[in-house]
Amino acid sequence: MSTSSGPPQFLYELYGGDQEFEKKAYPQENFPTHFKGPLAITTSPEGKIFVADTGHSQIQVFSSKGQWVENFGQGKILTPSGLAYFENKLFIADPNAKKIFVYGEDGKEFPVLLDNQKLPLKDGKQGEVIRPSGIQVGPDHLFYITDIANHRVVILDAQGNIQKSLGSPGTADGQFQYPNALFVSKDGKIYVSDSNNGRLQIFDKEGQFLTKINGSNGKYGSMSLPRGVAVTDQGMIYVVDVFSQTVRVYDEVGIELWVMGGMGSGEGQFNFPNGLDIDNAGHIYVTDRENNRIQVFGYK
Repeated sequence: MSTSSGPPQFLYELYGGDQEFEKKAYPQENFPTHFKGPLAITTSPEGKIFVADTGHSQIQVFSSKGQWVENFGQGKILTPSGLAYFENKLFIADPNAKKIFVYGEDGKEFPVLLDNQKLPLKDGKQGEVIRPSGIQVGPDHLFYITDIANHRVVILDAQGNIQKSLGSPGTADGQFQYPNALFVSKDGKIYVSDSNNGRLQIFDKEGQFLTKINGSNGKYGSMSLPRGVAVTDQGMIYVVDVFSQTVRVYDEVGIELWVMGGMGSGEGQFNFPNGLDIDNAGHIYVTDRENNRIQVFGYK
C-alpha cells in the first residue's frame, strides 16, 4: 500500500455470525444485526479475524474470507475492549473485569495475564487497580497496555509481571487522560491514543516522548476523541476519531493525508467507530460500533 494510491475503498462489511446462538443465549433481545457495539478487532498473521463483540461480552471469530467460525468467552469476559494476537493466542483487555483474558484461537481458555493488580508508582505508593483498555505486543515480545484507571501505559512480560509504566495523569507532553488504544511498530515506537486530550502521542522504544499529532494543522480540524490506531509498514498512521465519525490518516511525520468516513449507515460511513486493525494484506478493519458492524477497506 502506498500513499500515492489515495484513500482505500470500501470492500465489504461483517454483521456477526451465528444468529441461532444469539437467539438462544439472549432470547429477550431482538437481533436486526448480530454484533452489539463491537469495540475492538485484530487479525492473525494468516488473516483470521477476531472481533470484540462487546455488547454481548464475547469474541466472534471469522476466516480471512469473512466467514463465521465460532464465538467464545461468554460468562467469563465482561467488556472486551482491546485485542492482541500473539503466538496462537488471543489476549483480551477487559477494563471492567480488570483482567487480561487469554484464549487459544479455538476458544480454549488459558490463565489470565493480568488480574486485579494495583500499579506500583515511582514514589513507592500503590496506584489504582489497573483497568486495561488497549493491548499490543511489541517486537520485544512484551505486552503494552493502556490503563484508564492510572492514565498510563503499562508494560508487562509474558508472565504478567510489570516491567515499566509510561506517563502520568495530565495534559502535558507524555501525560495522558484516559489513553484508550495503542500500537507498537516494528521499530519499537509506541503510538498512544490519548483520548480525552484529543491527540495521538508517539514515544520511542525506550518510552521517551517524541511528538504528538492532534490534527490542528490539517484541513479537517483537531481530533475529537481518538481511539483505534494502527501504522502500516510504510509509516502511514490510521487513527479512529470517534466524534467526527472518521478515520484520519497521516504520513510518518504527522502530515494529514485524508480522512475516511462521515456520519451515517451507508458503505464507508460510521456511527461512533472505535477500533481499528490492518492485516498483513493491507486490509483496514474498523469497528463501526453503533452500526453494529465491521467495515473492511482496501485497494482493489
